[in-house]
Amino acid sequence: MKKYYINVLKDKDITLKNAIVKYMHFKESKALELINYGSVWINNKREKNPDYILNNSLVTIYYPEKPIIEYTLNKNNIKYEDEYFIIVYKEAGVNSCPTPLSDIDNVLHGVQKYYNEKNIKYNVSPINRLDKPTEGLIFFAKEKKIESLLHNLFRERKIKKLYLAITPKCDLKQKSLLINDPVEFKGKSYEAITKIWLYKEINNEFIFLVYPMTGRTHQIRKHFKKFLIPIKGDALYGNYSPDDKLQLICFYYKFRHPITKENIVVKHLEKDFSYICSE
Repeated sequence: MKKYYINVLKDKDITLKNAIVKYMHFKESKALELINYGSVWINNKREKNPDYILNNSLVTIYYPEKPIIEYTLNKNNIKYEDEYFIIVYKEAGVNSCPTPLSDIDNVLHGVQKYYNEKNIKYNVSPINRLDKPTEGLIFFAKEKKIESLLHNLFRERKIKKLYLAITPKCDLKQKSLLINDPVEFKGKSYEAITKIWLYKEINNEFIFLVYPMTGRTHQIRKHFKKFLIPIKGDALYGNYSPDDKLQLICFYYKFRHPITKENIVVKHLEKDFSYICSE
């Protein structure tokens, strides 16, 4: 990703689209494409109106190295839905939320489009998030009260979530571990607790079940690197290519419904590992 700046001070009544064409020497079609992607910001705020009039404005363009593909939610990826919230499966390589680069290539965008089609009048945001290379299940509320209740369930650790993680076979001294080791994020240290069980050994690989009792950024990936071995396909914490698929999947949730009080279990794995969900 490249980053460009346009500081518009003297041009009066110039539109955002025309400023990009004039100062970046892009064709009008390219300027409109970048604006539609959500790649263009004015004074640190995303702007999607090509006719926005600039006045003493700093324009930032996050230029994508690859074409941005708008995300559309596959209805088959909705693994649970009621009148209060939905749980959807996110594919590996898809953002959970908008990034500075774009606001249309993520699961949140797809869920919002789905809500709009269903006339669900709510500006959606995810209850939990997954790293871009991680696949798995994400909650989205349909109203503010439910959003708050679901956040509380996660915060109070009343939602049990399980991940599947695959590593090369390594020197494993015990089949289960309870790791209590803080992780750093943006210069601060946070409590991080992860339970790990060896589930199976197949084809010289270990399959682990993982229960993160806290939800810190990259917690599981960092704990595996420090105490076991990097997860297979982890280009950030292991010796893998960015083109390799990270073998980390959030596949299971068990919790008490915040409204109906019903016990809910939602689980999903793609066909290669679906046998785990059936056991």
